Amino acid sequence: MMQDRLDLAALTDLLTHHLRHRHQGETLICGLSGAQGAGKSTLAEKLAARLSQDGLTCLTLALDDFYLSKAARLALAKDVHPLCATRGVPGTHDVARLKDTLAALKTGAPVHLPRFDKTSDDVAADEDVMRSVPDIIVLEGWCVGAEATMLAAIPETEWEKDNDPEALWKGWSHQAAQDYEPVWAACDMLVQLRQSDFDEVIDARWLQEQGNAARSGRWQFKDRAAVAAFCAHYESWTKALWRDLPARADIVIDRAADFSYRPAKP
Repeated sequence: MMQDRLDLAALTDLLTHHLRHRHQGETLICGLSGAQGAGKSTLAEKLAARLSQDGLTCLTLALDDFYLSKAARLALAKDVHPLCATRGVPGTHDVARLKDTLAALKTGAPVHLPRFDKTSDDVAADEDVMRSVPDIIVLEGWCVGAEATMLAAIPETEWEKDNDPEALWKGWSHQAAQDYEPVWAACDMLVQLRQSDFDEVIDARWLQEQGNAARSGRWQFKDRAAVAAFCAHYESWTKALWRDLPARADIVIDRAADFSYRPAKP
């Protein structure tokens, strides 16, 4: 491995050092942003385990667990645009609950944490309960840090031009992104895992799908082409985040296709 490249263990050590340094007694919220299949969940799991060894409690919140129910998205598909039925872009999360959850976690009162079942594409009935104040919260998600100013409310990709020529869906998501911005502002620290090739995002998501199917016995996507069609919903936002978020993030880590990492900022 090249000297400036880190493996997952070394990256975990690096970020653990920064989180320990930034934690000053109050609950610290770290936003962890990265495209589909960037390795956010795995990294968050490693960070929580390592911080626990250091005596700090770390709770991982997945933005994906705050997706709207299938029924709510189907209602948006009817009222706004059919593409709203597909989870993912800003506008398809329960942002109000996310805000309330982050606030409640600092009080010490029992907090019910939602879960989303991707194989059924719907909110899970059972929820976890957090009964103590965590030292650190890692909020991980593909669009953590996304702001409306990052992209235009017009069709940009060929897929968008074909599926949303009047930008009804794109404009709706662009507007909805403003509701997320107070959440990002509440993050004490923002880390970005950044790729550079959108085909790598599709490949990583397809690999993830195969792993999920092996564990659950259920397939969400039948092949890579189906994954590519799903990821097309994310392409404009993903590329905008790659381009604009580094200026706002505290730490930027470039992730190579072989899952090695290189610090790009600072």
